[in-house]
Amino acid sequence: MSDLIGEKNAILSLSKDGNPLLDDFDLTPSSIDDNLFDIPVLTSLPSLESILYEADPALDSISLTSSLQNQNFQQDNENSPNNLTNINSSELSSISFDSSLETNNRPLDNYILKIHHQQQDAISTDESFVEVHKHTQINHGSLLKIQELETVSNQISLCIERTNYGHPTTIDVLLHRMIAIGTTKSVVLLFEHQTQTLKHCLNSDLTNGAVSALNFNSDGTRLLVGYARGRIQMYDCSNGKLLRNISNDIHGPDTAILNIKFTHDPTVAVFSDSGGSVYVLQFTRHLKRGYQSKCLFSGSRGEVCTLEPLLFYQQHGSLTTDTNEKLEQHPLKSMYIIALATFTKIFLLALKSQNNVKILRVQHLVGSNTTLPILKWQFIIVKVSDNVSCINPILAAVRDRQCTFIQIQHVRDDELHLTQLKQITVDYHIKSFCWLNARTFVLFDMSERAHVIDQRSEEQLECLSLSHCELIYNTIFFKSLATGGNVSSALALAGQNACYQTLISSQGCIFLLGTHAVYEIHLRDWSERLDFFIENGKNQYEQALELAYLMLLGKAKGLTGLPIDPVKRRQCISERMVSLLQAYLKYSLNYECPQSGTIDLLKQHYRNVLPRSIDYCLLIDRLDLLFGLIYEIFSKDSIAHGIYLQCLEPYILKNRFDTMSPMVLNDFINYYVENNHLNQLEHCLNRLDVSSLDIDQIIQITRKHNLYMTLLRIYSEAFKDFTAILKEIIEKLEYDIAENNGTCYSAKMTLIGNQALVFIQTTLVGEIYPFGGRLSSDLAQFGRNEIVDFLSFLHPRRTGGLLYSNLRALLHFNTRDFFNLLTMAFDNEEFLNDVDTIKRRAFCDILLRVMVDDVQFSSHQISILFNFLSRQLAKTGQQHIFVQGMLFEQVRN
Repeated sequence: MSDLIGEKNAILSLSKDGNPLLDDFDLTPSSIDDNLFDIPVLTSLPSLESILYEADPALDSISLTSSLQNQNFQQDNENSPNNLTNINSSELSSISFDSSLETNNRPLDNYILKIHHQQQDAISTDESFVEVHKHTQINHGSLLKIQELETVSNQISLCIERTNYGHPTTIDVLLHRMIAIGTTKSVVLLFEHQTQTLKHCLNSDLTNGAVSALNFNSDGTRLLVGYARGRIQMYDCSNGKLLRNISNDIHGPDTAILNIKFTHDPTVAVFSDSGGSVYVLQFTRHLKRGYQSKCLFSGSRGEVCTLEPLLFYQQHGSLTTDTNEKLEQHPLKSMYIIALATFTKIFLLALKSQNNVKILRVQHLVGSNTTLPILKWQFIIVKVSDNVSCINPILAAVRDRQCTFIQIQHVRDDELHLTQLKQITVDYHIKSFCWLNARTFVLFDMSERAHVIDQRSEEQLECLSLSHCELIYNTIFFKSLATGGNVSSALALAGQNACYQTLISSQGCIFLLGTHAVYEIHLRDWSERLDFFIENGKNQYEQALELAYLMLLGKAKGLTGLPIDPVKRRQCISERMVSLLQAYLKYSLNYECPQSGTIDLLKQHYRNVLPRSIDYCLLIDRLDLLFGLIYEIFSKDSIAHGIYLQCLEPYILKNRFDTMSPMVLNDFINYYVENNHLNQLEHCLNRLDVSSLDIDQIIQITRKHNLYMTLLRIYSEAFKDFTAILKEIIEKLEYDIAENNGTCYSAKMTLIGNQALVFIQTTLVGEIYPFGGRLSSDLAQFGRNEIVDFLSFLHPRRTGGLLYSNLRALLHFNTRDFFNLLTMAFDNEEFLNDVDTIKRRAFCDILLRVMVDDVQFSSHQISILFNFLSRQLAKTGQQHIFVQGMLFEQVRN
């Protein structure tokens, strides 16, 4: 049992009731035709720096759309503000990082987000219908289990047909112990609950009238019986002997006993009659068994319809040992807390003794004059801190369409705090209310339907008709027909729907007395709720798996039977999901698999089955099942095998797993190579853990198909080599530009060149290429210096004797993007700490020499260099007149 509603603290302001019996008690970019495109004329040209720093408003609008499309991506990257690793390397080099120069405004993040979505679209397979399984709306299944107590029902039928015991009128149950059923002929049938065997037949004088109320004490040794003509009797349940015969002169004349209840003290009981009065009954034993009675509430100031004492034993069957001990030692046991309800008010009383009564709270009730009030207690565990919890009682006060929940908290000594926690309003008239556990209750409406409600969310979990049970009503007692009908018209009218004594609850079970049968209603065990979907040939495995999934996530309501410990709870559900998944696959592939039709129909069937299976395997962390049994099942058919491999792709791309068994990985690579899904294969390989890959195989395949994104990752992550693949890429760029007579790069090399730029940028800012994450501090320092040394490399290779060939190649490939990534690096504090000032200054000097001395660089490219150097010199407080002079000289020439 766990926290039901939560804890609120409020000091009760007690109000004084008008009842005179209680008066004594304290109440508290390209060439464009300006005219054609309607471009306005600028009166003054903006500076280069202002253009480079200007944020693109179009990218900001993209950000909102992108974030709505993929919120998960935003969350994954919110901790990497300088992350450029998600830029689509397949974009042409004309795409730049212009807005990256102003990192404070972060317009680059919006740009990256847009490119990321384009990338995700580009890497899906041709068969785009392969996607991650989407969970359906919550279906809680069948919560209530209704079973007839057949042996007891047969005995009732025999009483009606063969004896003069009469028809059933009332029932009371002490769970797992005793069942008592009263009849119209003053007879009480006493059964053992578990065996349903008739133990005693308690006969009484027929002049007492029908049995109108029953109640066991806490240990099931005594039974109080109230009759329609006002008499009360006490029986010994062990031998059926009459212990006390209490005359009807202890309460109002010519009134029926409507309610009778033991308190947690077996020597004290309370009862109410059809006159609306409430009495305390004290049992004594001196020379003989005696009793004393005192009026607690007079019906002359409002008729009490129902009463409910707070008991401390009804919850024992569902609580832990520690909680039971707290309940046994509860401070409220020192007083008798009793709730009374009239048509318009609820009274909460603390009864210290017959002469010491304190009103704790008076709560107003509203509702139709055809409905009766209902009172039910329930204990909840309130967590005060991580290691401290307390048990508080909650009263559910119900009438008509409204349920009010009131919590009692013990402060100290006799000081109590009463708090109204919440009110729930439904769209039907409530006939009865029963707690199933601390989080779940049942409302019975006038049409005899049971509505299972989760009290926290107020969600209706199930609605079930009980009209077939033929519920018995206690109307004759509320009209007091046996004593001449001397009751108020209000009580007689509302009594048409009275079922206080025929629809009762005991420790989470509900018992319903019908005209010919007795029914027990309880919550299905969590495992029974799963079985409900597949038993009796229903075979609704998908619904069963979805409910188990909700149980594992803690979203399923009304659960019972699971261990309290979270680890054991998860283990139980996971083991059950494995068996359900195996049965689901067997049923789906053997019985639901199409036996005729097109291949597309068969493929679609596999695509419906596999994502769900993969999703549940990942949820319960059973990759061995995914790459073991499920792989073997779908490897028997070539079509199913291909669909299996395709279905792995979206889960890899969404980082749902990063390792695969060697056999499955080998099949996955071969399948994607054979079907020419190289782009998708590359992105999947980059999501997998490097330690799980066959490095030699991956390098051979990636070199063969020019998958340089993966090569860059493998060498940097597995070999800690940040320059080997860059050398290869630069050589290819030099060769490619030479093949095109120095005019442009091919689309293929543009892609690879962009990948190299992104790799350099991520390394310089200390991130893992290509999909984010942080490098360790030592590896980040090593990688930054390796990249700077690589770019500052002096000796030529095939550049006609020109120096700094690596740097020249990247500058000629894309000057603007190259300087943008340098700007982001030089603005990174970690980069400034790892690469010393001398090396940074030397690198800037090399940039100046290379670009000013090389006539192939345009004045626009030189201006980008000038802007970068000016920014760096300005940050250090140095003048950059020399740089300006060099720029002017270059422009003049």
